[in-house]
Amino acid sequence: MPRVLFALPLLALAACAIPTSRSNTVVVTDTKAVVDPCKKIGDVDGGSGLGGVLLLDQARDSALARLKVRTAELGGTHVLSPVAALSWKGASTAGIAYSCPG
Repeated sequence: MPRVLFALPLLALAACAIPTSRSNTVVVTDTKAVVDPCKKIGDVDGGSGLGGVLLLDQARDSALARLKVRTAELGGTHVLSPVAALSWKGASTAGIAYSCPG
């Protein structure tokens, strides 16, 4: 049992996405009109693989951070995802990365 308790924080750290100055500028939206003038560059996922370990608010914050980091890694500026909605209940952490002018 002590080994399991020791491994739990390591699992949490492994699921973390480390924000950068580039990822901090990525916009996450659930409104398609925001990304209409943009170029789609790929699919991203904000999932951590930890399932129901985190509380819903913490899971949403973590998913948003991972979506931003993964979008920035693709060179994107925006991501369209249901995670952006305040009513998000954890059903999907997927998103579509876009590069928008400006």
